[in-house]
Amino acid sequence: MFPILFQKFPHEIGQPKFVIGDRVRFISQPAEDYGIVVGLQFAPAVHLPGWAWRYTIRLDFQSPNRAWTDSDLAWEADLQLLTTAPVNLLCKEQSA
Repeated sequence: MFPILFQKFPHEIGQPKFVIGDRVRFISQPAEDYGIVVGLQFAPAVHLPGWAWRYTIRLDFQSPNRAWTDSDLAWEADLQLLTTAPVNLLCKEQSA
């Protein structure tokens, strides 16, 4: 049975940590898949005391599990923002 939504829903659910378009990686899997957030739901979480944010992740073409699936679901606690160092194109051109 799913937990009942609290009285002040949706005004007190808190903002999601990630938004559509964010690049994220899974932190609780040995394969370390990564991709882009393409959807999110506020859903009942049996493993948590109530409801939580769950994300739909479109896996990157180079992500380890992309060979057998193109997307996956993940809870907010299982994801981390994927940051990459900015590319300085001017430095690359000067060194060429």
